[in-house]
Amino acid sequence: MIRRGLEKLRRLGLVSCLLVGAGPLSAVSVAEPFFPIGIYGVGSTEHLQQVHEAGFNTVVGPANKAFLDQAQALGIQVIASPGASAGRDFDPSKFEGKVIDYEPHPALHSWYLVDEPDMTRTPPWQVAMDQRLFKAHAARKPTSLVLFDGVHARDYGAIPDILMVDSYPIPWMPLAHFSQHMTWARSIAGPAKPLYAIAQAFDWYAFRDAVPGETRFRVPTHEELKCMTYLALAQPVDGLLFFTFASGKWFLPDHPDLWHGLLDIVKSLHQHSYLLGCKRLPWVPSYKIAPYEKRRSETQEPSIHLSHLRDAHDTEHLMLINTTEHPLTLSLSLPSSGQRWQLAGSPSGTPFGGFRPGSLYKIPFEKYEVRILQGVEMD
Repeated sequence: MIRRGLEKLRRLGLVSCLLVGAGPLSAVSVAEPFFPIGIYGVGSTEHLQQVHEAGFNTVVGPANKAFLDQAQALGIQVIASPGASAGRDFDPSKFEGKVIDYEPHPALHSWYLVDEPDMTRTPPWQVAMDQRLFKAHAARKPTSLVLFDGVHARDYGAIPDILMVDSYPIPWMPLAHFSQHMTWARSIAGPAKPLYAIAQAFDWYAFRDAVPGETRFRVPTHEELKCMTYLALAQPVDGLLFFTFASGKWFLPDHPDLWHGLLDIVKSLHQHSYLLGCKRLPWVPSYKIAPYEKRRSETQEPSIHLSHLRDAHDTEHLMLINTTEHPLTLSLSLPSSGQRWQLAGSPSGTPFGGFRPGSLYKIPFEKYEVRILQGVEMD
């Protein structure tokens, strides 16, 4: 258990361990692994207080002393731009001052190296060169890089310390695209690569110039936002951020349904923190999805995502997620691992409690519904 915890800390490179003695590994005490639950677009200390009260522990914000000091006081980590973005004109004179001044700051989580180089067609070799140049200027904190297409992890995934992928499909693309991009990124980058997901918490109408010709504007519903959140955790990811708190004419609290829905989800993540940073287990499930014509999503993947996970306490979980807007029924043979399965949050006597392994169960799903089964010891 301790070895796995230390490996997690090594992957993130963002938490410290305390040596209690010079003895064997069993004498090492480690801090609880840090899982970023973050949000973009936090540019002022006033907004820092607001997102802290909302339950976020990480923000994408500026690198300046007042902001970082306030973040530290609130226990918030900051992903900050060094003042230049990898690509053309990546000039050390633009970033070396910030690196010297703020690299040691305890609130600095990582340096935001570049946003969506795959969209701007910045060549991977250029980003890699700039990453090496940046590290040569005494930058020791991790670097993070954001892709808009998960499949491009094959070109850029090895460059940064932390790989991030954003996908904002609502409403002009199927929500299943979010899951698809996270799956591509995780599959290509591998399980050891720290991967952060960035989910949509905005209305494309505020950024309509970026989607010319599009007219179907709205904010994600609570069901869609929750679905994207748990699709990320099912990969699993090592951090989860939402875009965005404030940007241009967009201010998230001005949209109370979306804002309060997001607050509810963040609260749920803290209440079920055992689901953060789980390890995905090998599983080839035996299942059927009905109705037959809805068995695949618009991305031609199974319309219900299935993941078998193990948390830091060795408890196993099955994460079952309807990625479509259609009601579905899943017929599933549960894994046989010397335990029974219980729907999270339901007493064992309910219709969805006390599943036995090796049997076929029919489980109904509403649109975008998330169901989590938890393994418990056999009676």
